Amino acid sequence: MSDRLSHRWLQPAERHGGAYVHHSRRLVQIRDQLASPQTQCPSLIVFLGNRKKDVALRALFPDNTLSQRQPYIQLDVDSRTTFADHPLLFSHCDAKLEFHKTDRIPREYEEIPLRWPLIDLHHASDIILCRAMFMFTDVICIFADDLGGLDAVRDLLIRWAMVGHNASSLEYRPRVLVVMETDHNSPTYETLDEMDFDFVLGQNLNVTEVFVTPTLHRLPGQALSDIAQHCSLKNDLLKLADISRRDRKEQGYLFSVMHMAFFFQTALNHVCRAPQAPFDFVRGARAGIEVGQSHRFHLRDFLIVTRDRGWNLEDQASHIASTLLVDAYPPGSHFFSPAAVFDTLYRHHCQEALRSAELSSCCQPIEYHFASLRARLLLGKGPPRRIHEEGLARRRGLFRMIASSHTCLLCLSKPPQHPLLCGHAYCDVCAAWYGSPVEGAEYEYSVRHCALCHKATDILIRVLPPTASVRAITIDGGGVRAIMPLRFLGYMQKILGPGCLVQDMVDVAFGTSGGGIAVLKAFRQRRPISECQQTLADLIVRFFQGHPPLRTTWNKLIRTILCWWKDGWYDAGLWDGLLQKEFGVDQGMFDVQPVSGTKVAVTAVADQPVLLINYRRVVDPPGQRCVDHEMQTTGVASLAHSGGYYRVYTAPDPEHEPQLWKCCADGGLKHNNPALICRAETPFMWESNPVPGTLISLGTGKAGRPRRQRWRRGFAFRLYDSFLASMDAEQAWEDLLGQVDPANRRNYHRLNVTFPDQEPLLNAAAQVEWMTELADKTAERQVPGALTSLLLASFFFELSSPPCYNDGIYQCCGAIRGRLRGKYLVQALRRLHPQASTFVLGTSRLGVSPFEDAVCCDCARYCVPVKFEVDGLDSNIMLALELHPHQLQPLGGFPLSLRHLVDRLRINMIGCPGLPKLPARTECKSCELRIRRKARPDFENSSYRKRVRFI
Repeated sequence: MSDRLSHRWLQPAERHGGAYVHHSRRLVQIRDQLASPQTQCPSLIVFLGNRKKDVALRALFPDNTLSQRQPYIQLDVDSRTTFADHPLLFSHCDAKLEFHKTDRIPREYEEIPLRWPLIDLHHASDIILCRAMFMFTDVICIFADDLGGLDAVRDLLIRWAMVGHNASSLEYRPRVLVVMETDHNSPTYETLDEMDFDFVLGQNLNVTEVFVTPTLHRLPGQALSDIAQHCSLKNDLLKLADISRRDRKEQGYLFSVMHMAFFFQTALNHVCRAPQAPFDFVRGARAGIEVGQSHRFHLRDFLIVTRDRGWNLEDQASHIASTLLVDAYPPGSHFFSPAAVFDTLYRHHCQEALRSAELSSCCQPIEYHFASLRARLLLGKGPPRRIHEEGLARRRGLFRMIASSHTCLLCLSKPPQHPLLCGHAYCDVCAAWYGSPVEGAEYEYSVRHCALCHKATDILIRVLPPTASVRAITIDGGGVRAIMPLRFLGYMQKILGPGCLVQDMVDVAFGTSGGGIAVLKAFRQRRPISECQQTLADLIVRFFQGHPPLRTTWNKLIRTILCWWKDGWYDAGLWDGLLQKEFGVDQGMFDVQPVSGTKVAVTAVADQPVLLINYRRVVDPPGQRCVDHEMQTTGVASLAHSGGYYRVYTAPDPEHEPQLWKCCADGGLKHNNPALICRAETPFMWESNPVPGTLISLGTGKAGRPRRQRWRRGFAFRLYDSFLASMDAEQAWEDLLGQVDPANRRNYHRLNVTFPDQEPLLNAAAQVEWMTELADKTAERQVPGALTSLLLASFFFELSSPPCYNDGIYQCCGAIRGRLRGKYLVQALRRLHPQASTFVLGTSRLGVSPFEDAVCCDCARYCVPVKFEVDGLDSNIMLALELHPHQLQPLGGFPLSLRHLVDRLRINMIGCPGLPKLPARTECKSCELRIRRKARPDFENSSYRKRVRFI
């Protein structure tokens, strides 16, 4: 890029009937030129004019290379202040900023469309200046002679004041310096013009609200050199810039170059999208991450729990303020004033929480502690998380008295997901920050002591990586036939080998009826699949031995009549006793697990489906709420008496909730295949609202031919067929596929056995061995494809740095990583697809093997560096693996856009620190070195040779 082009900053453009702003990210280039952009706080002066402005710029900045007037806004830094604490930035453009007509986008520009109706192009230029640039400007220097005199300047300022009124949340006004040449022939007229100029502007309220009272500067008219003639002007400019910088610092809006580049990009995007709405700097700093409506409910839950345990108001306010500090001031962020942050983000939530907890709605104690903790940050006693941990240590005794299964007490902003032995529970974010990353693993954390009470609690927690796709397994109900899905899982385990558990390849597991028992044993208790098969077979045999099949029609008729009073065909008490003996009487769904992280749910039925879950919803759907009544019911519900109970679709009427829970029955009566419910429920498990990228539905067999109709059709038979249709697992699977995008159906697999004739009865215990053999034969054909989808869904891609925008394209570098241990992931993939050759990006073969050098020798993690280019943030990226020649299969989650990657990883495109990312893994210098080498520019045609000097 040439030096002349490098000064370009903004250019309004008109192309193909649309209006745009071309942005070269000049601030980012200047940031990279400065010595310490994190600590250097610049001043910005904007010069407006034509010929006299150009003369003044050459005199004020003699060491800079300045270009001639151009139809765009230019930006540069005074080369003498590059290493100063307060570099001086100066921007300049013509007095009338025109829209440039063009048929193409210059390579050095990013194009931002104006998404609002244009009154006229001059009005659009005023909006860009007043509502984007001037928010970051310290001094606006206007050369009146270039505009046509003071009257023209006055009209311009009045027009700008109308456009720029209420432009942002800043209580800041830029200073205006009007420059004119001295007319020695009529000093009286000059004085009168100045008085009239000041009087008219002073009477305009918009001008006084948007700008500080303009100052006039008369250039000396003697025969002086340009530098000498403008020496007094430079002094006035520096003086006004110093005063403005002092005001910004007092109000908490003095930005470093790093933050200034970020906020300007955010404000410019905001203005191009919604110019009439004020730009909120505090909210803009959060990059779209809002404080959710659930925050007030978590605060309310904390206030009620602590109030009942005797906490005083000071301890409550101090802990709430400490959690707000961690949320408001992540490391590297700008330290806005505590009053502005609290008013913008938290005041309303705190007031509502206090009011609903029947406490005083005055949140002044919380605000006081919040300001006090922020003052400690300014004194260098941070980071915020350290201050928060110090407060936790002081209140350790108080935390030992309380616990909550609905609010993470560490952050008070999310529901807990991982219960500990001490009774407390962590959300995903707190588990990552207060746990220790496990060696050789991705997003896996070891928690040895509770951060709240400091009691020992040795637990392993797994968190879904931000860019990974969700892997789900569902198991149908089917009485004795529920043993067949476990045979499919056993065959998967056989392929994976003993080092890699099939449980590690699943994020969500849903089960119904007998499938629910299988899910609880395999994915919640994490027992070996062979043990699960034996346990389920023993339970079924013992249960049906207590209920031998009825031989005579008379006995069947009596049983049918009795089931109306007993609310079941079989004795529920016997089934309860078997389950309590197997799982324990006090075992709850939301209890400590060997490895926490897999979302497990068992379906039940009332008038609508009910889920018995081991997690807490992060997002509640509209019109739905959780119900935490403890209930004692028959069947599998007794296994989860301490968990939350969630309606899948609509919340019941509060008056009928107790009756609802008493009416829960086996989930197979209405939804024998829980795959549809699983896909509907998954978006409420994580804040990103994902749907399963890979879903494996394990069936319990289907008939090889339709049932023969021996009787004429009638109402009774249609009613009977309707009842059977409600339990038809195959039809439910077809309904699910109808909701899935055709491109993603390849990762939705149904593993099921087709019987030669009709399905065996639910109590056909004598046919278990035959069904097992049939399932094993079917698994050999169906399991490899499903396991391949699970393995590829275990890969995920992460950007290692913000995408670099250069010459109209985004240059990206990152790494393909694996959620399984690197050694076992490669072994399993090699067993299934030994001919897999390379990763493919779009249609380009990357020439990178999925096996060779894919596992780091130091950390033993899977890491394959990848570099690519895309045209835009919304361009689709397709990353796939070539399993066989001309056979590609996408990795988990692909295709996706660059914007999706950036948003999920919370990467700031300007390179400014934003909201903190989770500590994903232990540090590995070897992996970092490989990624950096991959990110280096290619110099294939370079003629550069290293020179060696011999002394």
